[in-house]
Amino acid sequence: MTGFRNRWAFSLMVALLFGVAAAPPLSHALEPPRPGEVERFRKFKEWEPRRAFARELGNHKIRPGRLFEALRKARRAALSAAGVSPDTAGPLAQAYAPPPAIAGMPTRGSVKLFALLIDFPDYPHGNTQSYVHNRLFGYGDSMEFPYESLAAYYQRSSYGQLLLDSGTTLGWYTTSYNRSAISQNRQGRESLIKEAITYFQNQGHDFRPYDNDGDGTIDYFLVIWSGPDNGWGGFWWGYQTSFGDENFTVGGMHLQDYTWQWESNPAGGPFTARVAIHETGHALGLADYYDYDDAVGPKGGVGGLDMMAWNWGDHNCFSKWILDWINPTVVASGSSLIPLSPSTTSGEAVLVMPGITADDRFTEFFMAQNRYRSGNDQTVPTDGLLIWHVDAALNASGTDFLYNNSDTAHKLLRLMEADGLEEIEQNKQANAGDFYLPGKSFGDVTTPSSVAYSGQPTKVEVGGITQAGTVFSATYAITGTLPPLKIPSAPEMVRIQ
Repeated sequence: MTGFRNRWAFSLMVALLFGVAAAPPLSHALEPPRPGEVERFRKFKEWEPRRAFARELGNHKIRPGRLFEALRKARRAALSAAGVSPDTAGPLAQAYAPPPAIAGMPTRGSVKLFALLIDFPDYPHGNTQSYVHNRLFGYGDSMEFPYESLAAYYQRSSYGQLLLDSGTTLGWYTTSYNRSAISQNRQGRESLIKEAITYFQNQGHDFRPYDNDGDGTIDYFLVIWSGPDNGWGGFWWGYQTSFGDENFTVGGMHLQDYTWQWESNPAGGPFTARVAIHETGHALGLADYYDYDDAVGPKGGVGGLDMMAWNWGDHNCFSKWILDWINPTVVASGSSLIPLSPSTTSGEAVLVMPGITADDRFTEFFMAQNRYRSGNDQTVPTDGLLIWHVDAALNASGTDFLYNNSDTAHKLLRLMEADGLEEIEQNKQANAGDFYLPGKSFGDVTTPSSVAYSGQPTKVEVGGITQAGTVFSATYAITGTLPPLKIPSAPEMVRIQ
């Protein structure tokens, strides 16, 4: 890995020397409909089936187990900071943790993946196997920094905790029939995958190393096909989904999550890693942060400024916290002056949990990070603090989250816009005015404010922002008097069923 890291550093130097475009990319996986596409779909009565297809994929939902575990750890830290004894803090934090879902792809360690390249007689591939492999598991092209390769991007994003450079690229496998012969449904998709995997297995390829955690399941792999797409929410599109045929095994192992994506868009162009980076985020447990229908609430709540929105920049601190890559400083009461180095290299962030001393489930809180134009954030609009409002309220049964960023008007994750213009609410993209800089503040009486979605003040304040080089410091506080902590009785300290 030493050579890999050195090559990454060289890539950064080249990118800085030659410059990187500051505008966000226009293409992204399961991307929002193209301009005019929604109107056309509605005119020909295609919109609802396509929306239903997108919802069925589940790319709009976060993997519950990831966030449940992150919440549990943060509650324990916050309770301890509020003076609760460790013996009480542990069970109390655990009391509000619903049973975790399937963990899925590991978020840390050296994870071995495979990519399955498939083309057709009527749509031959345009990129060689080695070209695609280099942009998935190799060093990529430094001129495409910071999206030069899947492995390089995630090594930086995870601070070296997730390594994907040991992957294998299989292909190209060419079918004996034209692409039009494939049924555009789950069965057709899985039949094609089984055919290609069986071919490589018969050629002697061993699929057992891709079971990274020894549970008898290949948690995640990539399928890349040639030819044109057929529009948002269509079969031939870029998305992540799961394998349904439980009777099929390879090397004694079942298949779970996989990426289904184009070789290039538009067809005939060079392969790039961006779609694979986004879809791998789903495999890790993250959700889309953009709106599937911008008529429902603000445009995803983050204005496109995230890898899980418009393939733009790094993963935000909320996502990295969920993936267990960072341990944010938790503020549960009082005030703290906290310096933050750039999140692309330091992993530093602040989590303010105003409900920790109230009789609630601690599901509404704020996070802050220093987004600086370096590393994976080379193309963000400016340097400064970003503040995120999170509402991780559970559904009535306590098994999943009530909100998401794609098809609910109320968002799981919402970017606070420092300039107070609320342009994201008007379906505009995030911009430099959304960054908190010296002279800006955030609290119950600012716009936007730290008032809870219920309309009650949270007493959260962020102020006194200063900058020293790449470091932004601020005072994070929970002011005033909050309701006293209620410790559940022993019978209440159980996991939600």
